[in-house]
Amino acid sequence: PGGGQLDGQRQTVQALADIATTAKHGLLMDAQSGQVLWQKDAETPMPPASMSKLMTLELLFQRLKDGRVKLNDTFPVSERAWRERAGSECFVNIGDRMTVESLIQCIIIVSGNDSTIVVAEALGGTVDGFVTMMNARAKELGLKQSHFVNPDVLDVPAGQMMSALDLAKLARHIIYTYPDLYHYFGEKDFVWS
Repeated sequence: PGGGQLDGQRQTVQALADIATTAKHGLLMDAQSGQVLWQKDAETPMPPASMSKLMTLELLFQRLKDGRVKLNDTFPVSERAWRERAGSECFVNIGDRMTVESLIQCIIIVSGNDSTIVVAEALGGTVDGFVTMMNARAKELGLKQSHFVNPDVLDVPAGQMMSALDLAKLARHIIYTYPDLYHYFGEKDFVWS
């Protein structure tokens, strides 16, 4: 019994093996099991750009889940966060106090570099302290091809790397570990100022 199901899985895997893409890296993962169904150079580290912000969110979500932080808590906007004027931003102002919920929305919907710095300073004390937390958490989660040097991906020196496999593992972890927060990834609009 079950041979038909196994044959069907083999056919699916074979069909997926025939995927042609010009992308340098790719991965198709079964969300429920975590099984990699297809990959192309998925374990090679690459600069992840704003996908690095998933680790910032993971650390924030972890603290929400264990009660160290609440959605209505506020974090202060420092001059450093305010100066993050390149790339995507939520246009935070020095001295603003932003709720954790607004910061989540700024990071996910707007890809706010400034908001990422606010979270980094609030959770890590300093940006460098937060980067240390990012790398420690990546190890805890088994992200073997990930290394962080900056939470906001602006002016990142060489070394900020993640593989497609690590990105998929991190995304899957966030979806299954924090299901009550996943709805933020479906929101399309948010305006801070």
